[in-house]
Amino acid sequence: MNAVDFHSDIAEAFDERYRQSPGFQERFRVWTKLFGRYVKSTDRVLDLGCGSGIFSSYLADRGCTVTGIDGSAEMISLCRQKTLTANVRYVVEPLPLVSPGDYPVQDVIIASSLLEYIEDMTAMITQAHELLRPTGLLIVSMPNERSLYRRLERVLFALTGRPRYFAHIRNLSSELKFNLLLRKMGFDHIETAYFSSYDPVSRFVKFVLPRPYANNLFVGVYQKR
Repeated sequence: MNAVDFHSDIAEAFDERYRQSPGFQERFRVWTKLFGRYVKSTDRVLDLGCGSGIFSSYLADRGCTVTGIDGSAEMISLCRQKTLTANVRYVVEPLPLVSPGDYPVQDVIIASSLLEYIEDMTAMITQAHELLRPTGLLIVSMPNERSLYRRLERVLFALTGRPRYFAHIRNLSSELKFNLLLRKMGFDHIETAYFSSYDPVSRFVKFVLPRPYANNLFVGVYQKR
């Protein structure tokens, strides 16, 4: 089983988490605040690893022209069931893209919880850079390797095989390392927001530790040079 198969199996449960999970609701709040600051209603947006379409539909409802791409047919099926606007389309395609030239130049590219599952992360970032117009924006999240829970998670998985998704994780990073990588790949860093502090460990340590040690994810906003 690969990461696409895993997420196909949990597609409906994953979608439901945005309605029931405090952690997923926090994710939605953090991302949509960034959209409010950086994404215009006239923008063309590419949502890489769009999952069940929560962010694609949000941006389309606000006037953006959106293309959501995911390797899971089950996830894309959920997206299409919920589509209420004509300015969003969904595509089943593996990532990195097989034919990135098939897509027009974008104003904004977003990637929520995608890069951690990609074997060749730099290939995906390179494609994003190529698909963005000059000064276009990349908004992308990464698992925060500095968080206390992430460190415990590795030990827990080695001992128990849980959580199951960890078997498919290929990339983690700190904010500093990720910003340096993106700079080398032609992006300037604009802003970073930390989130995901609802696991049994982080919900307590967030009151005593700095954000980089108490939050499991960060999302960065980067501008193409």
